[in-house]
Amino acid sequence: MEQDRLKGVYFFEDKDGYQPVKEFLHSLTQKEQAKVRAYIRELKKQGNNLRRPMADYLEDGIYELRPKENRIFYYFYLRDRAILVHAIKKHVKKVPENDLRLCIKRKIEIGDCVANLERLEL
Repeated sequence: MEQDRLKGVYFFEDKDGYQPVKEFLHSLTQKEQAKVRAYIRELKKQGNNLRRPMADYLEDGIYELRPKENRIFYYFYLRDRAILVHAIKKHVKKVPENDLRLCIKRKIEIGDCVANLERLEL
């Protein structure tokens, strides 16, 4: 069995305890949740080697997982951890600029303070 490239995948949590990606996952159907979790497991397994059609690089260190019409945005922390910062149902070809800016804002907000992030158990 091959070892995972990432040590962990974490949910972003704001100062009020809100976890947008976790909330988004709970809003999906069971079938959609299973697909997203499979993509997250593959991210943990392949790390930054994960490419299209499953994942893609956007800008400023932000990547997206691409399970069907859902998009889960993340960035890499210390090269061996991924932090899931935002999620949307994509209805247009290009990722909306305001969603991308929010991802970058959350990445900056976390900075080096990852101690209180919730780790996903896969």
